[in-house]
Amino acid sequence: MRICLTTRYFNRYEGTPKYVVELAERFAEEHEVHLLTSSYDYEIPNLIVHKMPLIKRPGLLQILSDCYFSTKYTKRMKRELGDVVIHSAGSDSLSSDVVTVHVCWDTWLRDYKTKVGKLRSYMDYKTRIARAIQKKMVKNARKVIAVSEKVKRDIMKYYGTPGEKITVIPNGVNLEEFKHDPYRRTEIREQYGISDSDVVLLFVGHDFERKGLEYVIKALPEVSNNVKLLVVGKGNPEAFQKLARKLGVIDKIIFTGFVPEIKHYYDISDIFVFPTYTEGFSLTMLEAVASGLPVLATNVSGSDELIIDGYNGFFIERDPKDIAEKINILVNDENLRMQMSKNARRSAERYSWDATAERTLEVYEEVLKR
Repeated sequence: MRICLTTRYFNRYEGTPKYVVELAERFAEEHEVHLLTSSYDYEIPNLIVHKMPLIKRPGLLQILSDCYFSTKYTKRMKRELGDVVIHSAGSDSLSSDVVTVHVCWDTWLRDYKTKVGKLRSYMDYKTRIARAIQKKMVKNARKVIAVSEKVKRDIMKYYGTPGEKITVIPNGVNLEEFKHDPYRRTEIREQYGISDSDVVLLFVGHDFERKGLEYVIKALPEVSNNVKLLVVGKGNPEAFQKLARKLGVIDKIIFTGFVPEIKHYYDISDIFVFPTYTEGFSLTMLEAVASGLPVLATNVSGSDELIIDGYNGFFIERDPKDIAEKINILVNDENLRMQMSKNARRSAERYSWDATAERTLEVYEEVLKR
Protein backbone atom coordinates (compact mmCIF):
# COMPACT_ATOMS: atom_id res chain seq x y z
CA MET A 1 0.00 0.00 0.00
CA ARG A 2 1.16 3.53 -0.78
CA ILE A 3 0.50 5.95 2.08
CA CYS A 4 1.18 9.65 2.60
CA LEU A 5 0.98 11.04 6.13
CA THR A 6 0.79 14.81 6.54
CA THR A 7 1.73 16.66 9.70
CA ARG A 8 2.87 20.19 10.46
CA TYR A 9 5.63 18.91 12.76
CA PHE A 10 7.18 15.45 13.13
CA ASN A 11 8.67 14.60 16.54
CA ARG A 12 8.16 12.38 19.58
CA TYR A 13 7.62 15.05 22.23
CA GLU A 14 4.34 16.68 21.15
CA GLY A 15 0.97 14.94 21.10
CA THR A 16 -0.18 15.04 17.47
CA PRO A 17 3.31 14.78 15.91
CA LYS A 18 3.97 11.76 18.12
CA TYR A 19 0.76 10.16 16.86
CA VAL A 20 2.11 10.46 13.31
CA VAL A 21 5.55 9.13 14.31
CA GLU A 22 4.02 6.03 15.89
CA LEU A 23 1.92 5.28 12.78
CA ALA A 24 4.83 5.97 10.41
CA GLU A 25 7.17 3.62 12.28
CA ARG A 26 4.71 0.76 11.94
CA PHE A 27 3.54 1.42 8.39
CA ALA A 28 7.07 1.86 6.99
CA GLU A 29 7.95 -1.73 7.88
CA GLU A 30 5.65 -3.15 5.20
CA HIS A 31 4.35 -0.29 3.05
CA GLU A 32 5.61 2.58 0.91
CA VAL A 33 5.18 5.50 3.28
CA HIS A 34 5.62 9.17 2.37
CA LEU A 35 5.70 11.97 4.93
CA LEU A 36 4.75 15.56 4.13
CA THR A 37 5.91 17.93 6.88
CA SER A 38 7.51 21.30 7.52
CA SER A 39 9.77 20.07 10.34
CA TYR A 40 11.43 16.66 10.53
CA ASP A 41 13.04 15.82 13.88
CA TYR A 42 12.92 12.01 13.98
CA GLU A 43 14.50 9.41 11.69
CA ILE A 44 12.58 6.33 10.50
CA PRO A 45 14.10 3.77 8.09
CA ASN A 46 12.44 3.62 4.64
CA LEU A 47 10.32 6.71 5.28
CA ILE A 48 10.23 9.02 2.23
CA VAL A 49 10.22 12.61 3.48
CA HIS A 50 8.84 15.59 1.55
CA LYS A 51 9.44 19.01 3.10
CA MET A 52 6.93 21.83 2.65
CA PRO A 53 7.24 25.54 3.54
CA LEU A 54 5.52 26.99 6.61
CA ILE A 55 5.12 30.53 7.90
CA LYS A 56 5.51 30.04 11.66
CA ARG A 57 4.63 33.50 12.97
CA PRO A 58 2.18 34.91 13.68
CA GLY A 59 0.06 31.91 14.70
CA LEU A 60 -2.78 32.79 12.34
CA LEU A 61 -0.45 32.76 9.34
CA GLN A 62 0.93 29.41 10.50
CA ILE A 63 -2.57 27.90 10.33
CA LEU A 64 -3.33 29.45 6.94
CA SER A 65 0.06 28.61 5.40
CA ASP A 66 -0.16 25.03 6.66
CA CYS A 67 -3.55 24.67 4.99
CA TYR A 68 -2.34 26.26 1.75
CA PHE A 69 0.93 24.37 1.37
CA SER A 70 -0.27 20.97 2.61
CA THR A 71 -3.26 21.13 0.25
CA LYS A 72 -1.07 22.20 -2.67
CA TYR A 73 1.54 19.52 -2.05
CA THR A 74 -0.93 16.66 -1.44
CA LYS A 75 -2.72 17.46 -4.71
CA ARG A 76 0.61 17.25 -6.48
CA MET A 77 1.48 13.98 -4.74
CA LYS A 78 -1.82 12.47 -5.85
CA ARG A 79 -0.97 13.33 -9.45
CA GLU A 80 2.57 11.99 -9.17
CA LEU A 81 2.02 8.91 -6.99
CA GLY A 82 -1.31 7.78 -8.37
CA ASP A 83 -2.93 5.19 -6.09
CA VAL A 84 -2.02 6.74 -2.72
CA VAL A 85 -3.99 7.25 0.50
CA ILE A 86 -3.47 10.78 1.82
CA HIS A 87 -3.94 10.85 5.60
CA SER A 88 -4.00 14.28 7.23
CA ALA A 89 -3.01 13.22 10.72
CA GLY A 90 -1.56 16.44 12.05
CA SER A 91 -1.82 18.98 9.27
CA ASP A 92 -4.58 20.84 7.45
CA SER A 93 -4.71 19.51 3.90
CA LEU A 94 -8.10 20.01 2.25
CA SER A 95 -7.18 17.27 -0.23
CA SER A 96 -6.98 14.33 2.19
CA ASP A 97 -8.67 10.96 1.85
CA VAL A 98 -8.52 10.37 5.60
CA VAL A 99 -8.56 12.99 8.36
CA THR A 100 -7.83 12.36 12.03
CA VAL A 101 -9.68 14.71 14.37
CA HIS A 102 -7.93 14.92 17.73
CA VAL A 103 -10.24 17.62 19.04
CA CYS A 104 -13.28 19.26 17.45
CA TRP A 105 -12.46 22.97 17.27
CA ASP A 106 -16.12 23.91 17.57
CA THR A 107 -16.26 22.16 20.94
CA TRP A 108 -12.91 23.67 21.96
CA LEU A 109 -14.24 27.17 21.29
CA ARG A 110 -17.49 26.64 23.17
CA ASP A 111 -15.88 24.89 26.13
CA TYR A 112 -13.20 27.53 26.50
CA LYS A 113 -15.75 30.32 26.72
CA THR A 114 -17.88 28.33 29.16
CA LYS A 115 -15.16 27.03 31.48
CA VAL A 116 -12.34 29.54 31.16
CA GLY A 117 -13.97 32.77 30.10
CA LYS A 118 -13.93 35.03 27.09
CA LEU A 119 -11.15 34.35 24.60
CA ARG A 120 -8.78 37.12 23.68
CA SER A 121 -9.99 38.54 20.36
CA TYR A 122 -6.89 37.30 18.50
CA MET A 123 -7.19 33.77 19.92
CA ASP A 124 -10.92 33.78 19.18
CA TYR A 125 -10.31 34.72 15.55
CA LYS A 126 -7.50 32.17 15.15
CA THR A 127 -9.65 29.38 16.57
CA ARG A 128 -12.54 30.28 14.29
CA ILE A 129 -10.24 30.02 11.27
CA ALA A 130 -8.96 26.63 12.48
CA ARG A 131 -12.55 25.49 12.97
CA ALA A 132 -13.54 26.56 9.43
CA ILE A 133 -10.57 24.68 7.95
CA GLN A 134 -11.30 21.57 10.00
CA LYS A 135 -14.96 21.56 8.96
CA LYS A 136 -13.94 21.75 5.28
CA MET A 137 -11.35 18.98 5.74
CA VAL A 138 -13.93 16.69 7.32
CA LYS A 139 -16.41 17.41 4.54
CA ASN A 140 -13.86 16.70 1.78
CA ALA A 141 -12.41 13.52 3.32
CA ARG A 142 -13.68 10.09 2.40
CA LYS A 143 -13.20 8.80 5.95
CA VAL A 144 -12.73 10.51 9.30
CA ILE A 145 -10.93 9.03 12.31
CA ALA A 146 -12.04 10.35 15.71
CA VAL A 147 -9.80 9.61 18.69
CA SER A 148 -12.74 9.16 21.08
CA GLU A 149 -16.49 8.58 21.06
CA LYS A 150 -17.01 12.12 22.36
CA VAL A 151 -15.03 13.58 19.44
CA LYS A 152 -17.17 11.51 17.04
CA ARG A 153 -20.37 12.87 18.58
CA ASP A 154 -19.00 16.42 18.35
CA ILE A 155 -18.14 16.00 14.65
CA MET A 156 -21.62 14.69 13.94
CA LYS A 157 -23.27 17.46 15.94
CA TYR A 158 -21.33 20.51 14.79
CA TYR A 159 -20.25 19.51 11.28
CA GLY A 160 -23.28 17.44 10.26
CA THR A 161 -21.06 14.48 9.37
CA PRO A 162 -22.88 11.13 9.06
CA GLY A 163 -21.82 8.59 11.69
CA GLU A 164 -20.93 5.92 9.12
CA LYS A 165 -18.20 8.19 7.74
CA ILE A 166 -16.45 8.30 11.14
CA THR A 167 -14.36 5.54 12.72
CA VAL A 168 -13.32 5.81 16.37
CA ILE A 169 -9.70 4.74 16.88
CA PRO A 170 -8.19 5.75 20.24
CA ASN A 171 -4.58 6.79 20.61
CA GLY A 172 -2.17 4.15 21.80
CA VAL A 173 0.72 3.93 24.24
CA ASN A 174 4.03 2.09 24.15
CA LEU A 175 3.60 -0.34 27.04
CA GLU A 176 7.29 -1.27 27.07
CA GLU A 177 8.51 2.33 27.12
CA PHE A 178 6.04 3.51 29.74
CA LYS A 179 6.20 1.16 32.67
CA HIS A 180 7.35 1.63 36.24
CA ASP A 181 11.12 1.51 36.73
CA PRO A 182 12.21 1.74 40.41
CA TYR A 183 15.88 2.34 39.49
CA ARG A 184 15.12 5.43 37.41
CA ARG A 185 12.79 6.62 40.17
CA THR A 186 15.54 6.75 42.80
CA GLU A 187 18.16 8.30 40.52
CA ILE A 188 16.05 11.18 39.22
CA ARG A 189 14.46 11.92 42.59
CA GLU A 190 17.94 12.49 43.94
CA GLN A 191 18.66 14.95 41.12
CA TYR A 192 15.73 17.12 42.22
CA GLY A 193 16.23 16.69 45.97
CA ILE A 194 13.02 14.70 46.38
CA SER A 195 13.06 12.26 49.27
CA ASP A 196 11.63 8.73 49.26
CA SER A 197 8.89 9.80 51.67
CA ASP A 198 7.64 12.63 49.44
CA VAL A 199 4.47 12.03 47.43
CA VAL A 200 4.97 13.57 44.00
CA LEU A 201 2.13 15.01 41.94
CA LEU A 202 2.87 15.20 38.23
CA PHE A 203 1.42 17.81 35.88
CA VAL A 204 2.38 17.61 32.18
CA GLY A 205 1.42 20.07 29.48
CA HIS A 206 2.66 22.96 27.38
CA ASP A 207 -0.49 25.07 27.82
CA PHE A 208 -0.54 25.65 31.59
CA GLU A 209 -3.69 27.77 31.56
CA ARG A 210 -5.84 25.43 29.46
CA LYS A 211 -4.75 22.33 31.34
CA GLY A 212 -5.54 23.83 34.73
CA LEU A 213 -2.20 24.28 36.52
CA GLU A 214 -3.64 27.24 38.44
CA TYR A 215 -6.13 24.96 40.23
CA VAL A 216 -3.47 22.44 41.22
CA ILE A 217 -1.31 25.19 42.73
CA LYS A 218 -4.30 26.64 44.60
CA ALA A 219 -4.97 23.18 46.06
CA LEU A 220 -1.46 22.82 47.52
CA PRO A 221 -2.05 24.81 50.76
CA GLU A 222 -4.69 22.22 51.70
CA VAL A 223 -2.64 19.08 51.08
CA SER A 224 -0.17 17.22 53.26
CA ASN A 225 3.26 18.75 53.82
CA ASN A 226 5.14 15.87 52.21
CA VAL A 227 3.54 16.53 48.78
CA LYS A 228 5.62 17.94 45.92
CA LEU A 229 4.30 19.13 42.56
CA LEU A 230 6.38 18.43 39.47
CA VAL A 231 5.41 20.64 36.50
CA VAL A 232 6.75 19.38 33.17
CA GLY A 233 6.27 21.41 30.00
CA LYS A 234 7.48 24.44 28.09
CA GLY A 235 4.76 26.88 29.15
CA ASN A 236 5.67 30.23 30.70
CA PRO A 237 5.88 29.62 34.47
CA GLU A 238 6.14 33.24 35.68
CA ALA A 239 2.48 33.87 36.52
CA PHE A 240 2.20 30.47 38.21
CA GLN A 241 5.39 30.98 40.21
CA LYS A 242 4.00 34.32 41.37
CA LEU A 243 0.76 32.61 42.44
CA ALA A 244 2.72 29.93 44.30
CA ARG A 245 4.75 32.56 46.19
CA LYS A 246 1.57 34.40 47.14
CA LEU A 247 0.08 31.18 48.53
CA GLY A 248 3.32 30.20 50.28
CA VAL A 249 3.75 26.93 48.35
CA ILE A 250 6.62 27.78 45.99
CA ASP A 251 8.90 25.37 47.91
CA LYS A 252 6.50 22.53 47.03
CA ILE A 253 6.79 23.04 43.26
CA ILE A 254 9.50 22.06 40.77
CA PHE A 255 9.23 23.53 37.26
CA THR A 256 11.36 21.39 34.96
CA GLY A 257 10.63 23.14 31.67
CA PHE A 258 10.66 21.02 28.52
CA VAL A 259 12.18 17.56 28.93
CA PRO A 260 12.96 15.23 25.99
CA GLU A 261 12.50 11.99 27.96
CA ILE A 262 9.15 12.37 29.69
CA LYS A 263 9.02 8.69 30.70
CA HIS A 264 11.57 9.30 33.48
CA TYR A 265 9.26 11.83 35.13
CA TYR A 266 6.37 9.41 35.32
CA ASP A 267 8.76 7.08 37.16
CA ILE A 268 9.53 9.55 39.96
CA SER A 269 5.87 10.51 40.45
CA ASP A 270 3.02 8.98 42.43
CA ILE A 271 -0.15 10.72 41.21
CA PHE A 272 -0.99 12.36 37.86
CA VAL A 273 -3.10 15.54 38.17
CA PHE A 274 -4.79 16.90 35.04
CA PRO A 275 -7.64 19.41 35.50
CA THR A 276 -7.80 20.23 31.79
CA TYR A 277 -10.91 21.88 30.39
CA THR A 278 -10.98 19.93 27.12
CA GLU A 279 -9.06 17.14 25.36
CA GLY A 280 -9.43 14.70 22.52
CA PHE A 281 -7.79 11.58 23.92
CA SER A 282 -4.80 12.68 25.95
CA LEU A 283 -1.51 10.89 25.27
CA THR A 284 -0.14 12.10 28.59
CA MET A 285 -3.00 10.44 30.48
CA LEU A 286 -2.37 7.20 28.60
CA GLU A 287 1.33 7.38 29.42
CA ALA A 288 0.50 8.10 33.06
CA VAL A 289 -1.75 5.06 33.52
CA ALA A 290 0.74 2.86 31.62
CA SER A 291 3.37 4.05 34.12
CA GLY A 292 1.10 2.99 36.97
CA LEU A 293 -0.02 6.43 38.15
CA PRO A 294 -3.50 6.98 39.55
CA VAL A 295 -5.02 9.84 37.56
CA LEU A 296 -6.96 12.81 38.91
CA ALA A 297 -8.59 14.34 35.83
CA THR A 298 -11.59 16.34 34.77
CA ASN A 299 -14.37 14.31 33.17
CA VAL A 300 -13.81 15.42 29.57
CA SER A 301 -13.42 13.70 26.21
CA GLY A 302 -10.98 10.81 26.39
CA SER A 303 -10.66 10.76 30.17
CA ASP A 304 -14.28 9.61 30.42
CA GLU A 305 -13.31 6.52 28.39
CA LEU A 306 -10.00 5.84 30.16
CA ILE A 307 -10.63 6.71 33.82
CA ILE A 308 -12.98 4.69 36.01
CA ASP A 309 -13.78 6.81 39.05
CA GLY A 310 -12.51 5.11 42.22
CA TYR A 311 -10.74 2.32 40.27
CA ASN A 312 -7.71 3.84 38.55
CA GLY A 313 -8.16 7.42 39.69
CA PHE A 314 -10.76 10.06 40.50
CA PHE A 315 -12.64 12.58 38.45
CA ILE A 316 -12.04 16.11 39.70
CA GLU A 317 -13.54 19.53 39.17
CA ARG A 318 -11.51 22.59 38.24
CA ASP A 319 -11.83 23.54 41.87
CA PRO A 320 -8.93 23.68 44.38
CA LYS A 321 -10.97 22.24 47.27
CA ASP A 322 -12.09 19.22 45.27
CA ILE A 323 -8.57 18.63 43.93
CA ALA A 324 -7.05 18.89 47.43
CA GLU A 325 -9.63 16.47 48.83
CA LYS A 326 -8.88 13.82 46.18
CA ILE A 327 -5.11 14.28 46.55
CA ASN A 328 -5.35 13.84 50.33
CA ILE A 329 -7.35 10.63 49.96
CA LEU A 330 -4.51 9.07 47.97
CA VAL A 331 -1.71 10.61 50.04
CA ASN A 332 -3.19 9.36 53.33
CA ASP A 333 -4.10 5.88 52.06
CA GLU A 334 -1.00 4.25 50.59
CA ASN A 335 -2.75 0.91 50.09
CA LEU A 336 -5.44 2.56 47.99
CA ARG A 337 -2.80 4.42 46.02
CA MET A 338 -0.89 1.20 45.31
CA GLN A 339 -4.06 -0.62 44.26
CA MET A 340 -5.04 2.21 41.92
CA SER A 341 -1.52 2.09 40.51
CA LYS A 342 -1.97 -1.57 39.57
CA ASN A 343 -5.43 -0.86 38.17
CA ALA A 344 -4.07 2.01 36.10
CA ARG A 345 -1.51 -0.24 34.43
CA ARG A 346 -4.22 -2.80 33.66
CA SER A 347 -6.33 -0.06 32.07
CA ALA A 348 -3.47 0.96 29.77
CA GLU A 349 -3.07 -2.58 28.46
CA ARG A 350 -6.24 -2.12 26.40
CA TYR A 351 -4.41 0.46 24.27
CA SER A 352 -1.40 -0.03 22.03
CA TRP A 353 0.05 1.72 19.00
CA ASP A 354 0.08 -1.61 17.17
CA ALA A 355 -3.70 -1.84 17.52
CA THR A 356 -4.13 1.81 16.52
CA ALA A 357 -2.01 1.28 13.40
CA GLU A 358 -3.80 -1.94 12.44
CA ARG A 359 -7.23 -0.32 12.67
CA THR A 360 -5.99 2.72 10.74
CA LEU A 361 -4.80 0.45 7.91
CA GLU A 362 -8.32 -1.02 7.79
CA VAL A 363 -9.65 2.49 7.18
CA TYR A 364 -7.15 2.93 4.31
CA GLU A 365 -8.26 -0.36 2.76
CA GLU A 366 -11.85 0.78 2.92
CA VAL A 367 -10.93 4.02 1.15
CA LEU A 368 -9.07 2.17 -1.61
CA LYS A 369 -12.05 -0.08 -2.30
CA ARG A 370 -14.29 2.88 -3.11
